[in-house]
Amino acid sequence: MPRAAVDRKQKIVAEFRRSEILAAATKVFGNKGFEATRMEDIAKAARLAKGTLYLYFNSKDAIYQATVRQALVELAALTEEQVQKESTIAGKIAAFIRVRVAFWDEQQSLYGVIRSLSREGQHRKRSIAWQSETVLYLQEIFAEGAKAGEMPQQDFLGAAWAMMDTIRGSSERRIYTEGRSTEDDTKFLTEFLLRALQIKMPAEQQ
Repeated sequence: MPRAAVDRKQKIVAEFRRSEILAAATKVFGNKGFEATRMEDIAKAARLAKGTLYLYFNSKDAIYQATVRQALVELAALTEEQVQKESTIAGKIAAFIRVRVAFWDEQQSLYGVIRSLSREGQHRKRSIAWQSETVLYLQEIFAEGAKAGEMPQQDFLGAAWAMMDTIRGSSERRIYTEGRSTEDDTKFLTEFLLRALQIKMPAEQQ
């Protein structure tokens, strides 16, 4: 077999193995929490020898970072797909909220771990950096809405952070309390945030 074909096959196998590790790590982190999780636990969940696991990741923290990054990349792709289907700023914001609420509701265990670690000093800076990417994305959406005359000029950066904080608080509350559905929270958050941003909600969304 030509060397190029061998290299390509090895790369595919490595990517598949890495994906399996991250899928297993997501479950383990969600079930046990970051501190209680050991490399042995992840290796066992991924059906790998511990030594094999270290060929892909040199530490539990490296696996955690890759796990979160994979979730964020998936969330960003889903968000962009739904946002681009909308033609108005109100529709784009509604889509943004809807996707995030649903996504983290399905990933509640992992979300709980992320939220817990984000409060610790050594993890706080990294958490802010992860959030900043989405905040800048929202800021661009707001600027486009203002340019189209669909919302007034305002502190778009501050508004983006406030919107993220509001959605995050709602998602966290659902982890620890019962009685609020994702549909209820999505509807409330959309109406609340559109009013706060001084955007009129289209009749079909009311």
